[in-house]
Amino acid sequence: MTNETSVIMSPLIQYGFAGFSLILLGVLIWLIRELLLVLKENNRVIAENTQAIKSVDKNTTNTFAIMVEIKDELLKRPCIAKFSQG
Repeated sequence: MTNETSVIMSPLIQYGFAGFSLILLGVLIWLIRELLLVLKENNRVIAENTQAIKSVDKNTTNTFAIMVEIKDELLKRPCIAKFSQG
């Protein structure tokens, strides 16, 4: 073995790499946990927004039906403008 190879293979450096790998693995696990929490919160918000959109859609449908009824009622009535002109 050459001098450079023995420096790379020294136990202190190997333990340093192993320790650094464990630290990185811990950071990775923490990030994945945080990501899962954010995704869980995101799914909750999406569900609430979906419920709100369904409520707005139902309200809009009801309003449209009432507007159609009002239009039909107005069309049944005689035009007032005809009487005032002549």
